[in-house]
Amino acid sequence: SPQARELRAGVEAVEAETSGWSLWANPDASYSREGASVNQFWQIGQRLPLSGRLGYLRQAGGAAVSAAQSQSAFQRWQVVSAVRAAFYDVVAAQEREKVMRANLDRLAEITRILSEREKQGEGSTYDRLRAERERAEIETELLTSRVAIAQSRSRLAALLRPNTEPSGIVASGDLRIAADVLPVAELHKRALEIRGDYRAQEKEIEQFQFSQRAAQRLRVPEPSVVAGFNRAQVGPGMVSGSYIALSVPVPLFNDGRTEVARFRAEAERTQARREMLKQRIFAELSGAHSALQLQRAAADEYRRGLETQGQRLEQIAQAAYQEGELDILALLDAWRVSLQSKLRLLDLNAACKQAEIELERVVGEPALNRGVLP
Repeated sequence: SPQARELRAGVEAVEAETSGWSLWANPDASYSREGASVNQFWQIGQRLPLSGRLGYLRQAGGAAVSAAQSQSAFQRWQVVSAVRAAFYDVVAAQEREKVMRANLDRLAEITRILSEREKQGEGSTYDRLRAERERAEIETELLTSRVAIAQSRSRLAALLRPNTEPSGIVASGDLRIAADVLPVAELHKRALEIRGDYRAQEKEIEQFQFSQRAAQRLRVPEPSVVAGFNRAQVGPGMVSGSYIALSVPVPLFNDGRTEVARFRAEAERTQARREMLKQRIFAELSGAHSALQLQRAAADEYRRGLETQGQRLEQIAQAAYQEGELDILALLDAWRVSLQSKLRLLDLNAACKQAEIELERVVGEPALNRGVLP
């Protein structure tokens, strides 16, 4: 997917950049010719990194790459969480359509029966019209549910590979949630171990510490060696010879103090960010954990009430209508209450699933659904 390619390219860019931190300086080569007589010089110079600075820069580069990889892993999990949330939006929308279609089929059947009774003189026109009106209302709601399906499919397609046709997406899944939820303290401990953004800041601190040590080595002079060949005209003939020179810079004005101070401040700032992130993770975990528990409690309580009352109410209304004790309006009202109850339970289950996905997003891994990732 484009998201995965972007994340990989970001890590590769950091690897390419940091690989140049520990390279030797390029040698200098020069040629010169002086005077009216022939006096030629060929020379090459090389700075010798004897201070140990490149070793620290190499370690700083490794820490920077590790930080980029950890941050990439965290962003990848955010994308996975967004895909999961969009997927279960499609599942919930499809389930809503399925429930309403079943109710619509039942209304179509009773409308047919009422039409036949009306033709035979055994039923009233009012009953048929009322059933047809109820059927029209459900058909309108069904169209609305199809709009919701199309929108949820579009949101999911935006997160998948290019040119994915939203209309061709059919989500196969259910809204069942995990049985057990770990305590907040245990989830927080796991989040600090697994979350890529938190581990990335640890690596950034290491990077600045190594960079600080490398800056401290600026006070150690790194000599430069120059070797050359000289060819000159002396009298009527030409003479030649070689030479070698050694130069040592004197760290009089720039001994790395400003760089040391900068990297020390960067390390302290990253440490403060890491502490703030730790607190934010705990707060988000606590909120997501509480939301999931409350959503579960609401769904379980509503499900129990529906199992004990909803089905019985529908059966009583059906039997009473067949015995002539209730009119069609009472039966249709019972069916509508039953439909609304099923849709409400479906919404509660979908909210539970989204709360579960949010909790796992904050943790940084599918702590409640180990089968999500291979």
